Amino acid sequence: MGLVVTAISRVNAIIAGPTSIAITAGLLFAANMFGWFPGAANDDSISQYAQAVDQHFNDWHPPMMAWLWSIFRLLADGDGPMFSFQVVYYWLGFGLIAVALSRAGRPLAAWGIIGIALFPPFLMMNINILKDVGLAVTFLAAFAALFWYRIQDRKVPLVVVAISIILLFYGTLVRANAVFAVVPLLAYLINPQWLRRPWRLLVFSIPIAMLMVPVSGLFNHKVLNATPLGIIRSLQIFDITGIAFYSGDVSVFGPGNSFTKQDVDSCYMPNAWDTLSPWGQCRFFWNRLAISRDLQGVEEFSPMATMEALPNPDLSNYWIASIIAHPLAYARHRLAHFSSEIDFLVPPSRDNTVALDTLVGGEVRDVPALPMAREPLYLMLYDVSKTPAFWLAIGVCLLGLLASAKLPRYPAGLEATLALVMSGVLYTCAYLVVGVATDLRYQFWSMVATFTALVILLSELRVTLVLLLTRAPAKAFPGEPSEQNKPSATQIGEQIPALSQRRFDIDSA
Repeated sequence: MGLVVTAISRVNAIIAGPTSIAITAGLLFAANMFGWFPGAANDDSISQYAQAVDQHFNDWHPPMMAWLWSIFRLLADGDGPMFSFQVVYYWLGFGLIAVALSRAGRPLAAWGIIGIALFPPFLMMNINILKDVGLAVTFLAAFAALFWYRIQDRKVPLVVVAISIILLFYGTLVRANAVFAVVPLLAYLINPQWLRRPWRLLVFSIPIAMLMVPVSGLFNHKVLNATPLGIIRSLQIFDITGIAFYSGDVSVFGPGNSFTKQDVDSCYMPNAWDTLSPWGQCRFFWNRLAISRDLQGVEEFSPMATMEALPNPDLSNYWIASIIAHPLAYARHRLAHFSSEIDFLVPPSRDNTVALDTLVGGEVRDVPALPMAREPLYLMLYDVSKTPAFWLAIGVCLLGLLASAKLPRYPAGLEATLALVMSGVLYTCAYLVVGVATDLRYQFWSMVATFTALVILLSELRVTLVLLLTRAPAKAFPGEPSEQNKPSATQIGEQIPALSQRRFDIDSA
């Protein structure tokens, strides 16, 4: 019996050891890298690669990815280098967090992090060469490098701080709205104690993020020499059309713009602006609103030519005036889009493909409902687990729980959880005002951050309970140890596994 117990203990020690977790992460990285090399590119990344080849950038997509790709071309052409970049930082981020948790005596949480990395929606998203993936993996790796030292209560070396700053810098510039997600991670880098007042940090995060927008624009245009194309026009046209749809007021398009209610009803979709774009079936919205009226023959322009054409200087005024005139219609439009963004109570008929076939072309046609087969419970739960709305709800609940906790001291894991949760919630909520399209990739970072934060928080529950139970009483009882002689809550928490193992050994004997 003793030999069996010893063998089980040794197997558990091997499985729970940092070496086993590191080897597992390394093998999974190799399988991910060589199994799906060189990745899959979409239209956005194909256009960015074309800019990398031409060495001529524009800011329709943030030029940082195209610039980095132009550097990678010194090593090899094609998608391979950028795919490798994403896969390396994906597994480096999850691997560092998992090994750090194992070293801290939390093997279940460590394997939980490996499980997150293997979560099918995340793993399949990582195969695609996208700026959204680049944002997520660099933010994750920057956080993981800091977490490695923070979880051990060690000072972060300057070289690690510098690497994290570079990764956060890239992630912030590779997607325009990433400025909303980076502020809590910067707080975690500079002074994690700022995270202990999450509501205050949330309030400060918004103006700081707004200040970063023009700074990132200056970097794109002055340092990377990217040609400005005025991509904000896509948001402005989408919002004006949505306001006209919900208010019924077509005068919001400004004087001289001959839009009708039928045009708006036929072309507007709350889940995406694509029908109104230069390549959309209702491109006349872009031609009349986004381009200067002094230009002639814009109907014959190619999509790229219309994007590069002289902009309409009055569009911003129309946009602001329409929001002021119809704030409730604007709110309905933005909430309808946000619901589709997070996949919350969205009717199947509003799917992009179906909507393009049924809502564009001057009339709305009825679509026969498809028979709904009843799915097994585990498939239904899986479908819910890959929904952005689910993880937004989890993130908001975690933020509320942690913000209301009154602890005498904050373990390192709670600070890490707050950094990730706040970053994910802010990033998702930014789509309330800046989103123009719907795709799961837009929520990739928020879902990764919240899922990782949840596992880290669960690993901290023991220490958190100890902190709550060992808070200093108002008056010490006779014979009670003084506050100076009391062990810290962290020390008590660290002793629990050893005490449990000692009890197991005694019972087994």
